[in-house]
Amino acid sequence: MPKYVHLLGKDARRRVVERLAASRGVRKLAAELGVTPAAISKYLRGETHPSDRVIERALESASPEEALEVSHIVAEELLGGIKDYIEWASEKGVLDPKLATRLSELAAKAGLASMSSRHVEAEEAISSQGA
Repeated sequence: MPKYVHLLGKDARRRVVERLAASRGVRKLAAELGVTPAAISKYLRGETHPSDRVIERALESASPEEALEVSHIVAEELLGGIKDYIEWASEKGVLDPKLATRLSELAAKAGLASMSSRHVEAEEAISSQGA
């Protein structure tokens, strides 16, 4: 099971189920996820939340379009958690300086470092033209 699934909070889990239920309906989604329609209804109302295994099944069953939307939900959740952690660790004075390096390495692995450096270069070029 991907570790990030375990890190998802209740609201993100509900939103994932909500997205899939919108295109499939409660009964079909319940069958795909191996739970009852009543469980899906409870997830949607926020009375309970889906387990890691149910979320993993949801991710596996997502269509390409749904997977894109779900990836945004997951990214928002994880990035929000990282931001909150950095703020807390900074306030407490315990922020690990290696964290920036690790985050940069992850961004480079995802191909984001070159995108962000091109964005910075473009901003600098625009600024120098206006000066």
